[in-house]
Amino acid sequence: MGLRRKVTAIEVKQRGKHRCPSCRSLVRLERIAFGIWRCPKCGFTFAGGAWTPQTIMGKALAPEELKEVEAQKAKWKEAVK
Repeated sequence: MGLRRKVTAIEVKQRGKHRCPSCRSLVRLERIAFGIWRCPKCGFTFAGGAWTPQTIMGKALAPEELKEVEAQKAKWKEAVK
């Protein structure tokens, strides 16, 4: 795969529609700077990946999912006692 095709693939992902972590709307997020993104609908500014708003690791460790995991751990600890 040539360099131009790689750049085109990255830019298509970057400029596509993504889900805002705050309002959960599917919009074209604005890239303010390297890794800084803003939702045009609600104005929420957040840190993400350099070329895409959410990285693979960021998706794996989303705050909502982390809260669910912590709640599940607490339930297991109570069940063991």
